[in-house]
Amino acid sequence: MLTSITTPLQEESDYDALGDLGARLRELRNEKKMTLAELSLRSQVSIGMLSHIERGQTSPSLKTLERLRLALEVPLASFFEREDPAPKNEGTVVRAHARARLPFKKLGLVKERLSPPGHSDLDVLMLVIEPGGGSGAEPWTRQGEKAGLVLEGTFELHVGDASHVLREGDSFQFDGSQPHTFRNPNETTARVLWIIKSDEAG
Repeated sequence: MLTSITTPLQEESDYDALGDLGARLRELRNEKKMTLAELSLRSQVSIGMLSHIERGQTSPSLKTLERLRLALEVPLASFFEREDPAPKNEGTVVRAHARARLPFKKLGLVKERLSPPGHSDLDVLMLVIEPGGGSGAEPWTRQGEKAGLVLEGTFELHVGDASHVLREGDSFQFDGSQPHTFRNPNETTARVLWIIKSDEAG
């Protein structure tokens, strides 16, 4: 159970973020000249769910977002908030205040993008996980290596049949094609450096 308190300002921010995600999904679909029905067929996500996501009425699960990413043949970064062009001579830097965010309100999870724009084969993220939050009950997979470092709090990682409880300073690496889930079993927020090296285009 999530124990964090959501303020009206946070609720407004989450609503705006959902709307932004929906708008980006619609733009990507239109760029690919795909109808909702075509995207539904390719992603195995229902037309109703796609419609709700595009209208900012619901947040997709991590597994659903991955299905959409593969169906649209785009990098994960395409779903994050719009990133302002990097200042001159700073194409390799992301300032802490300028991180793009992707919230999953129902999961108690926010992904912050640490990679600069334009890098698609290596994603470096910060996972901010509320107490009781995580990736959801359904295991998911992604081609490529995943690795990370627990910066704060407790991080429970399940990969295949193995379960691990990691704490501040602990690190991990595994084959992303193995079914995996993660959660924060503690009563304080967890922050985890999350690195994805993809073996596939995008």
